[in-house]
Amino acid sequence: MFKTLQSKIILNFAALIIAIVTLLLISFNYIVVEQLKLKLAEELKTEINLIELGLLDVHENKLDEYLHNLDNFTRQLNYNLILQNNNQQELFKFYSDTSIINKDYDVLFLRKTGKYQIETRKYKDAEKTFLLVKKSVDIKLGDNQNQNLRYIIIETGLSGIENFSNNVRFKIIVAALILFVFGFFVIKYFSRIITSPVTKIIEALKEFSKTGSPQLISIEGGEEFKFLIESINNLMRKIEEDMNELRKLERYRSEFLGNVSHELRTPIFTIQSYLETLIEGGINDPEINIKYLKKALENLERLNRLLSDLIDISQIEAKQLRLSFRYFSINELLQKVIDDLKILADQKEINLVFDKDDNLKELAWGDKERLYQVFYNLIENSIRHNPPQTTVRVYYHKINSTLRVFVEDNGIGIPEEDLPRIFERFYRVNKERSRESGGTGLGLSIVKHIVEAHNSKIYCESKLNQGTKFYFDLKIA
Repeated sequence: MFKTLQSKIILNFAALIIAIVTLLLISFNYIVVEQLKLKLAEELKTEINLIELGLLDVHENKLDEYLHNLDNFTRQLNYNLILQNNNQQELFKFYSDTSIINKDYDVLFLRKTGKYQIETRKYKDAEKTFLLVKKSVDIKLGDNQNQNLRYIIIETGLSGIENFSNNVRFKIIVAALILFVFGFFVIKYFSRIITSPVTKIIEALKEFSKTGSPQLISIEGGEEFKFLIESINNLMRKIEEDMNELRKLERYRSEFLGNVSHELRTPIFTIQSYLETLIEGGINDPEINIKYLKKALENLERLNRLLSDLIDISQIEAKQLRLSFRYFSINELLQKVIDDLKILADQKEINLVFDKDDNLKELAWGDKERLYQVFYNLIENSIRHNPPQTTVRVYYHKINSTLRVFVEDNGIGIPEEDLPRIFERFYRVNKERSRESGGTGLGLSIVKHIVEAHNSKIYCESKLNQGTKFYFDLKIA
């Protein structure tokens, strides 16, 4: 109950109406009704003062006549008049309402100000409420001390004020009921307009949570709803993209584990085979012992490269690759890579060329050690994967505030259908020849990530039997 937004709006509206009516009734009682009682008390004070002046001026011979006139006067004004001596004994009393004579009462309100005392009395059995005003006076009505007038009391019923207040309270309650009924339908209508988009949004989100497929919301409304709906639609699209990305990553993870297992198994199995042959007697055969040990060492080196590349790729994908950027000489870095790979190039009968511009004064900006790894992988790939008597050329061009570095060969090239995937982990254009050349299948993927960490992008252009060209940009100063 009251779980929907519309029901909560209606409930809050009802609570607001009740609160307003309650406040109005309390305010009316303590402001209007009390003020009417105080005004009536002031009128009774005036009457008492007039009676006091009349008693002070009346001659003893005229007292009975004056008292008779007071009796008639009190009946006309519909209030009770009591005159008391010092002992609060009643000297004279004139009652217009005789139903309360000698009745017990409770004092509901009592206040004393100077010579005046004001009370509100509730008479038992009669169930009537009266306002009483009592004034302290000093008037001699005869020679006997007990006939000295000490108090003048006027008492009048509050039925008029009570009837008025009850009538007003009734009208307030009736008006509140009318307002509530009218307001209920108005609030229900407008709350439906307000909550309808919210309901549709909730239904769309529930459907999205069940199916995972976003049902884009289209609702007419104000700018706030348009912004909200657009934000939710964008959020659902983003969640769908993230979910697709997670599925893709899960697929990559499965493929990665399968590839790692396969790549590790091959050198381990090969090393195991060589060692078993040597243990079974091959160690004593001078024609194969050194050869097999060298083969085992080569596979261990390959396994070591694979593990090193796995560590690098795992750090990169876990965003733990830390780079140390600084300015450095590109000529010195490329020359070092060329020198380190010169022996391998000579062994493979590859012509390794570095077109160096000795006049280049600008320094490149980046992580020198990681860029060494990039250039080493690119140049080594070109050396290992191309036939003898081909050329691997390294050069660069200055373009505005960047340096575009190229690694180019005129070897076997890469098929066009393989070009989009060459930077994927463990992807090989020619799997058997790649393994024979000692590649791990992770080099180009590592190269791509390192270049992108330098806010750049690596490109590859290739044609079969014509060669391959890799290039990317570096900032220079």
